[in-house]
Amino acid sequence: MTTDKQPLTAVGGGAHRFVGLAENLEQHAGRPTGAEPPNVRGDNRGYGLVFFELDDYHLTSVISSGLRFQAIGADPAQELACTVYKEQAAAARYLVDVTAELLVTQRSHLVPDQMVPNRDVLLPGTEFHGVLAGGHPLFPPEFTRFTDPGGVEQLQVFTLLPVTLGEVNYVLDHGVTALRQQWARFEVDVFDLGRPSVV
Repeated sequence: MTTDKQPLTAVGGGAHRFVGLAENLEQHAGRPTGAEPPNVRGDNRGYGLVFFELDDYHLTSVISSGLRFQAIGADPAQELACTVYKEQAAAARYLVDVTAELLVTQRSHLVPDQMVPNRDVLLPGTEFHGVLAGGHPLFPPEFTRFTDPGGVEQLQVFTLLPVTLGEVNYVLDHGVTALRQQWARFEVDVFDLGRPSVV
């Protein structure tokens, strides 16, 4: 990846629109425990990653930081999140990183309930072949939709939920709502990357 993906603060009005965002994320996702800079691999990938822990639920959330400044055509701006059990944090980091990199490279953005399939297995040792982007299954809507003091929505945080190959095909045949109903029916723990497929 080249270094031409610098923050484009002129697009969309600049960083002042996101005052209070860090506090909002911490309020819902828990205490920040670490961060990975945009140049962790040597080049500037256009976003960093921040790690949060919610001790009461034994959960870790990995959230992108900087995607909102990239020219991906999103209005409002976007960041990505993935919440898993603490011992699976490395996998959540990978899912957010690979999805954010795809958006930056293709200069594309997500829409609610969008499925991003992958031809091959995303995580070794699992059946996951894609992610489903949408609201957070545990956190309130204020986590997903960040507004400025005037109540204007400035940012959407799309939570990535891993989906198996069978679930990818099920969504193609029946839609996202039907998959969510299956998850509810079988009481699927969407934070567990060791979970089986429901279809």
